[in-house]
Amino acid sequence: MTTARPTLIDAADGLAPVRTGEAESWWFGARVHDQEKVFWVKIHTMVMDGACLSTVALRREPDGHTEDKHTVEALDAVTVAADSLDVRTSALTVRGDLDGLEVSGTTDGASVRLALRREDPVLYSGGAGVFPFFGGRTGQYALPGLVTSGTVTVGGTAYRVGGRTWFDRQWVAGATEAPRFTWLGLDLGAGRYLSVWDAAGDGTSWLTALRADGSHLITDARRTERDGHWLLTVPGLDASLAITRRGLFSTPGVHTGVCDVTGTLAGEEITGHGFTDVIGA
Repeated sequence: MTTARPTLIDAADGLAPVRTGEAESWWFGARVHDQEKVFWVKIHTMVMDGACLSTVALRREPDGHTEDKHTVEALDAVTVAADSLDVRTSALTVRGDLDGLEVSGTTDGASVRLALRREDPVLYSGGAGVFPFFGGRTGQYALPGLVTSGTVTVGGTAYRVGGRTWFDRQWVAGATEAPRFTWLGLDLGAGRYLSVWDAAGDGTSWLTALRADGSHLITDARRTERDGHWLLTVPGLDASLAITRRGLFSTPGVHTGVCDVTGTLAGEEITGHGFTDVIGA
C-alpha cells in the first residue's frame, strides 16, 4: 500500500525524549570519505533502565580497521534535554533539529565531528511511524539521506570528509518480550530508501520504501543467505538486491554491520550502501 499523511507521530517533536517511552534511541550511521579513504561511522545513544548507553564506532577502508568505544553511564552523569534533542555523554554529543544536526564522538584512537543537513522527506516506518513491537509498540522514523560534512581524526591526522548519514529515531513502550530482529537501512540513491525489518528470524521481512516525492510503500520482502552475505528480494518493488556486509561494532547480543548494495530495482541497475543491526541473535 502507498501511504500519505497523516502519520501517528510528529517527527520534529519526536526528536526529544518521549515520556511514555521505556527505551529511547538516537542512532546515526554515516558513510563519509575524503579523496582516498572511506570511513563508516556509528554514533548511537540510548536511554534505558535508568542508564545512558553510548556507542562510537569507526571502520576505515580500504584497510578494514575498526575501533570503538562503548559506555554505560547513570542518567545523572550525562545530559539529556527534556524538550529538544541534546544528549551529551562522556563519549558523544548529538543535538539539533529536523533540518540540521551535529554529532560528534570519540574512541581511544579517533574522533568524529559531523554536520548533517536534511534535503529528503522523513521516512515513517510502517507509513504511520508506529507499529507493534514484541508485545508492545514502537515509534520509529528516519532521516535517511542526510548530507554530511565534517572531520574524522585518526592517529593525529585529520581528514575532511563528506558523504551521507542515516539517522534513525526510535522509542519502545510496553514490550513484553526481549527484542530479537534483523534491521536494514538501505540508501539506494536518487532519493530511494528502504527500512527493512525481520522480526521472525528466518528472513521473512517487511519494509517501508521512501520515494523522492515523500510517498511510502509498505510491502513484504525475503532475505536469504548467499555466501555469507544476503540477497533481499522485494516483489512489490521488482527488486533483487545483493547485500555485501562487513562488521562495524559488536557486543553480546548486538551486531552492527555496514553494507554495499548492488542489483536491480524496477528494472534498473542500482548501487547503494546501508547499515544493519542484528539484535538478540
